Amino acid sequence: MPNIFLYGGCVIRDSYKTVQEHVGLSGYVARQSLISAINPPAKLREVTLESPFQSRMLNGDISSTLLHTLRRAASITDLFVMDCHVERGGVYRLRDGAFLTPSAELKMSGLLREISGHVHVPLGTERHTRFWENAAKRFVKRLEEYGLKDKALVIDAPWAEEDEGGVPFGERHGMPIREVSASISHLTGILSGLGVRVERMPKKVATAPVEHEWGSGPYHFGPAAMGWASDVILDALESQN
Repeated sequence: MPNIFLYGGCVIRDSYKTVQEHVGLSGYVARQSLISAINPPAKLREVTLESPFQSRMLNGDISSTLLHTLRRAASITDLFVMDCHVERGGVYRLRDGAFLTPSAELKMSGLLREISGHVHVPLGTERHTRFWENAAKRFVKRLEEYGLKDKALVIDAPWAEEDEGGVPFGERHGMPIREVSASISHLTGILSGLGVRVERMPKKVATAPVEHEWGSGPYHFGPAAMGWASDVILDALESQN
């Protein structure tokens, strides 16, 4: 059975559910922006939340664990799959040069109240793009070192601007949905320019059901989108053979 490593958000997580009977999981890192993952870890206390999974993801972001986790799993990874939806909130830059991802878990933890001098760097700004491009270049070099660049797949999924009932989602993170989606797509384009395979989900299948397991949202897609994504993953695995 081939193994895939997942890094990112809802799109790849939910699409994996449709292929998990045939594909193993060599690793999973979520809620850790690429900027946070590639830069030095933050010097902060370990956090305990009610959910062990949420605790693990937040502590992973604090400790910048992506590269360590990926390096350990590289030898048993047949495909590295990534989406960039975790980047939607930008990043926090700390006074010591470390970064944190503005996740719901970070907010719940209360850590930001203990940190002075942190600055929010929003998605779509020139500063965020510069930080992200630098992180992407370093990340792709690591993929090459681990033998995973040619086994990498990035899924670029446009956000739905309204649910399937026709109700608009409005703004997210202070920006119209279309702008957030375009900014995330721009980040995937940076990876494409660095030679990483990127597949863009057709907008016609990127629809948001009114009733979804994780709640209605612009990046909580239905069966058509998950079917498309799982087909792309299986095709990429087949091309490795």
